[in-house]
Amino acid sequence: MKHLFSLFSLFIFLVSTSTAQAQGKVSGTLQEAGTNQPVGFATAVLLSAKDSSIVTSALVGAEGTFVLAPAPVGRYHVKVSFVGYQTRVISNIEVTAAKPEVNLGIIQLKAASTTLKAVEVMGQREAVEYGLDRRVYNVGQDLSTVGGTAVDVMQNVPSVTVDQEGTVSMRGTSNITILIDGKPSALSGLGLDQIPASSIERVEVITNPSSKYDPSGTGGVLNIILKKEKQQGLNGLASATAGPNNRYNTSLNLNYRIGKLNLFGSHDFRKDLRKGEGRVTRRFTPTNESVRLEELESNNENHNSNHNFRLGADYQLTETQSLTGSVLYRMGSRDSEGASFSRFMRENGSLDSTSTRQNTGYEDRNLWEYALSYRKTFTKPGQELTADAVFNIEREPGQDQVQEQFRNVDGSASLYQPFRWQRNVNLEQEREFSLQADYVHPFSEKGKWEAGYRSTFERSDEDAQASDFNFNANQFETNIGRTNRFIYDEWVHAVYGNYGDAIQKFSYQVGARLEQTNIVTNQVTQVQRNKQDYLNLFPSLFLTYDFSEEQKVQTSYSRRIDRPGTWSLNPFRDVTDPRNIRQGNPNLKPEFIDSYEVNYLRFWKQTTLTAGVFYRRMTDIVQSFRTPLDENSTITTFANVGKGESYGVELTGTANLTNWWKINANASGFNYSIDASEEGGRANSRLSWTSRLNSNFTLPFKTEVQLSANYRSPTVTVQGERSGFFSTGISARKEVLGGKGNIILRVQDIFNTMRFDSYTFIEDQFEERSRYKPQSQLVFVGFSYRFGNNGQQKKDREERTEEPMEIQEGN
Repeated sequence: MKHLFSLFSLFIFLVSTSTAQAQGKVSGTLQEAGTNQPVGFATAVLLSAKDSSIVTSALVGAEGTFVLAPAPVGRYHVKVSFVGYQTRVISNIEVTAAKPEVNLGIIQLKAASTTLKAVEVMGQREAVEYGLDRRVYNVGQDLSTVGGTAVDVMQNVPSVTVDQEGTVSMRGTSNITILIDGKPSALSGLGLDQIPASSIERVEVITNPSSKYDPSGTGGVLNIILKKEKQQGLNGLASATAGPNNRYNTSLNLNYRIGKLNLFGSHDFRKDLRKGEGRVTRRFTPTNESVRLEELESNNENHNSNHNFRLGADYQLTETQSLTGSVLYRMGSRDSEGASFSRFMRENGSLDSTSTRQNTGYEDRNLWEYALSYRKTFTKPGQELTADAVFNIEREPGQDQVQEQFRNVDGSASLYQPFRWQRNVNLEQEREFSLQADYVHPFSEKGKWEAGYRSTFERSDEDAQASDFNFNANQFETNIGRTNRFIYDEWVHAVYGNYGDAIQKFSYQVGARLEQTNIVTNQVTQVQRNKQDYLNLFPSLFLTYDFSEEQKVQTSYSRRIDRPGTWSLNPFRDVTDPRNIRQGNPNLKPEFIDSYEVNYLRFWKQTTLTAGVFYRRMTDIVQSFRTPLDENSTITTFANVGKGESYGVELTGTANLTNWWKINANASGFNYSIDASEEGGRANSRLSWTSRLNSNFTLPFKTEVQLSANYRSPTVTVQGERSGFFSTGISARKEVLGGKGNIILRVQDIFNTMRFDSYTFIEDQFEERSRYKPQSQLVFVGFSYRFGNNGQQKKDREERTEEPMEIQEGN
């Protein structure tokens, strides 16, 4: 490995040397004034000093660096601009034969504002921004998510869909990686419904990630960026939202910045009640037996209560080094209850028997996460070293009980299936440790290489103690047939390297990631231990051509992996529900995907359009299979079903129709196909599409209204399909208390149209149709109040008002 790294370094050096440009060039680095944070994805333009004509332009990189080339000998101005910041012009820049390369160093941008007749209007970022490898959705001002969670946020993000269980998918696949502030976090592992929407600033959608990112998740990466306070002194935001059925949440975020030290803390409390109703029709057609029918009606309620506490500090060790430490503590509970009624019928439709089933349960959740981060910058713009260490431990004790009574046609208790009362006492414990280091080194103004190392360890321990109630002894007795303990250990070690450069209007990035994975599964109860070890290479390639400042084409390729979870690996047969039995497969292999994309970006003065085509080729797809065991029950197992593919087109656009009306829309159509013939299944495919439309209106009296619509067409599974759904929403916000407070109203699923249907079919054996209707038509009312160092904020605003455009002399 040492020799390979030396050869790789030599290769990078030779490539950087060979691509060095002889023409003149002007470079610099953009930072936000006051925070010194890089300002990425801005626009830099080189203007002729003679007539202000455009010589060349460039999109600023994620680290804030830019290069304007070629720049012949002469005098120039450089203009840098970005939505939400003041435009800045650096004048009198001279490129000579003796000094063809001019580095402007650090250029600081101030937030934009305008004062008109004593009414303050602060600049806001656009709803959608476009980076070299991602789309950025600024959801901090999205009214449709007020009082909601990250699930509500994702329902308004293009390319993303959320099903009834809160599972997030991108372009038809749920195998995606979710990051918090660019790093793995226990928050994302808890489920997106546990993250309050009020804490989210923006969401970055990376459909084809580079080798810098963990390749886990075949669908790409969602990076959730949380809000951060940058003002000096004490600042804070308090909010409260309430809805029907005891749905309410409160949050308090505090930040105290003084000198080199920044202290931050937050508390979020959420309580809600979720209801739903379902209906299932099953048809069993076992060989040489009469047809059996079952009709089931169910309803359920889930009461959730959660507290999140987070404390941390940033400290500026030196001008180039900083340290950040934080602690997250989460405590929560879940209480659930449900009831179902089933009718069992013969082939002619006559009633044979019935059953009544009651479910109750609870679960407590406790989580601790400790994080430590180090960052060092260098004199060379863009050169940076970062290191992160994260450790979390989670404990979830709980209990579930089931009571079921079978009755004959006349209503009398069945002697063949007596009343049963079951109890499961569960304890789930998880711990994870990760260590990561990343280094970025620019070789030239646009050329750089980056490298990094990441190591993670994860353990999941699931212990289920089952018992049945003995009515003769009047007590619960252990049921060994349903008691089991399953332990999952996973080690992943990875190194990566990327190299990128630009030749005039053409830029590229090539990279690779090498990962070693070691997995041990241990079904303790059955004394069944399995090991898997594999080494994989994940290459990536990005190519971009800028036709002009207003339009460009991007192409990319990456390879990704999806490792099966504990749910699908545990070989123990779960018979908690005797009519819906489940059994995992410890021999499952990981799923791999090769992803290709081509995107065209076009910018106008008030409109932005992105058009893209994509293709994904999947191997060793992990899917669940459902087969009948007898005339009343089915078993669900898991297998690597073979191969599949997905291809489609996607359109995303934003437009400022007037100064008071803005819209952003997205439509994606794709064909998803699965070939399960290798496992005795069948091939299935379907053309699906999703669409979204958000329309924002700025009304008089400091009022904003947003209308939203969301549609997802039916999608396929190995053994059937899932239905589409449609929903609409309206939200409004009224500014009060001189801009410090906001009153908010949100109505979700106005026409109560959201429901989820599915269809499963096994020829000559089994057929099932189901419908689930969640309580989705909801109303929320909320209030938020911002407080803090108002004197400093006013001073900053006055300074920005005095200088709407800042002009600076060059060399």
